[in-house]
Amino acid sequence: MKIFSIAKSRLAFLLVFAVLLLIGAPFSQGKVYLNINDPDLVPFPIAVADFTSPRRTNDIIARNIQNVLCNDLMLSGLFRVIGSKDFPLKAKKDSILLDFSDLDVWDGSGVDVVLTGSFGIVGNSLIGKFRLYDLVEKKFMRGLRYEGKIKDWRHIAHKIANEVVAQITGEEGIFDTKIAFVSNRTGNKEIYLIDFDGENLIQITHNGSINILPRWTADGKKLLYTSYMKRNPDLYAVDLSSRENYRISYQTGINASPAWSPDGEKMVLMLKHNDRSHLFLMKVGAKKSIRLTSGKVNYTSPSWSPDGKQITFVSDRSGNPQIYKMDVDTKKMERLTYHGQYNVTPAWSPKGDWIAFCSRQGQLFTIFFITPDGRQLRQLTYGACNNEEPTWSPEGRYLAFSSTREGRSAIYVMNVNGTHQRELVKFQGEAMNPSWSPYLK
Repeated sequence: MKIFSIAKSRLAFLLVFAVLLLIGAPFSQGKVYLNINDPDLVPFPIAVADFTSPRRTNDIIARNIQNVLCNDLMLSGLFRVIGSKDFPLKAKKDSILLDFSDLDVWDGSGVDVVLTGSFGIVGNSLIGKFRLYDLVEKKFMRGLRYEGKIKDWRHIAHKIANEVVAQITGEEGIFDTKIAFVSNRTGNKEIYLIDFDGENLIQITHNGSINILPRWTADGKKLLYTSYMKRNPDLYAVDLSSRENYRISYQTGINASPAWSPDGEKMVLMLKHNDRSHLFLMKVGAKKSIRLTSGKVNYTSPSWSPDGKQITFVSDRSGNPQIYKMDVDTKKMERLTYHGQYNVTPAWSPKGDWIAFCSRQGQLFTIFFITPDGRQLRQLTYGACNNEEPTWSPEGRYLAFSSTREGRSAIYVMNVNGTHQRELVKFQGEAMNPSWSPYLK
């Protein structure tokens, strides 16, 4: 078995664009307009003026960027987007300008913030800028200027949406993250990537074999997956930049369920041989792995705690599959779930406060949360269908999961309180095994 080395530098922007000019004062972390942890959160009202272009021939790309941005904000569940048709009359006249000359026209409108933007094409480059205004305190908040490749206009829109979230909530946005999953839409199980908004579908594997259980490396540069390309279920990695594939674990039996530690220095992997699966710890650059579990029972589905000190996993050591946690250094284990006879696929939240997992209730699977101490349990999904395989967004506000609510298995996204559930993408075939990327930078 070998494990490849991972560079510590972060993934270069998928979009080749630079923030060239910062306009206005730096963002104050002390100013939070929307507390996203409020259980009674009401969507924040934000007005988005029609994005313009210095040349009328560029209006289409300006409006496309605006549409993707607005869609991101609405899908987040954090914002109520007000379009120009609902602006106050004087603001409608003023909204063609990037700079609002009179913010008093918004008094009594119920809108707290307004966003303006202008984008155009110069030669082979897309150049644009946006500005945010605080309508309550009557002040300019933030402005940025972008330059990049024309084909990357969608990524610019996601970046602006991220900046809006940062300015309003004080936390990083996730609109340019991606979700990996498996689909049989071609007749074979292949690995795909898709954006948070369900657009930009990309097929990653094309080997015509069975490819399952994609998992991201800590830096977001590679995807790990299990494939039967050589008949044995071996563990592979694909470099998302070069698309080069590596076979990294190929012991006889199943090589699957890799989980990278938050620091990217080590990985826990499930290896199954002679009808028993166990967990092994592998460090980057090390030639040998460390066995974490033993005995005549099974261990699988590891997931790291955010501090990198513990893992949660599934074991049938009590007779049926249940969720456990382990201190990686001492190997001390503790059982977490006692509710239900079949609990699987745990996923530790990025904030460390919850572990999402799947529990069989009757004949159907349902998604639950449990606290790491096992004291609190919360059900998230309901209905006469299977809801399985939860995976967290990198900031911990959303979950992606597979569901059979429309008959076939498909990928859905929801807020962590169970609201705003939506199918990620519609196409022929089934989709399963979702895995949310880390921040991609």
